[in-house]
Amino acid sequence: MRILVTGGLGFIGSHTAVELLDNGHDVVIVDNLSNSKIEVLDKIKQITGKEASFYKIDICDMEALENVFEENKDIFGVIHFAGYKAVGESVKKPIMYYENNLVSTLHLCKKMLEHECYKFIFSSSATVYGSPKELPIREDFPLSTTNPY
Repeated sequence: MRILVTGGLGFIGSHTAVELLDNGHDVVIVDNLSNSKIEVLDKIKQITGKEASFYKIDICDMEALENVFEENKDIFGVIHFAGYKAVGESVKKPIMYYENNLVSTLHLCKKMLEHECYKFIFSSSATVYGSPKELPIREDFPLSTTNPY
């Protein structure tokens, strides 16, 4: 299966790409490199011995995103890691976070529907739980009262 990984050169995205490649999937990585480095692409190849396709684009750019889907018509599913995540910065710059985290996700979902791609995994933050007393964190854990979310 061909899987699109947005934010695929970030920490979680790159580890996911490695696991997908190691399990026989084709991986298409989309990343604007705002919170990652291009060198990670070489590290993924060193670890797996396989190459992932890479597009340096911002998924808020609908035309560039369309190009990814046109060049990879057999994308089975998307794993979306391209969200900003710094809680403090998000409070100081909410519009920047809304634009990236919401608009980009809507654009991605629209392109997926247009290309009949219906498998979607969205990576969310666990910061709403604060510092948990035990791991792994479960959804029924109490929410932090000091977190703005």
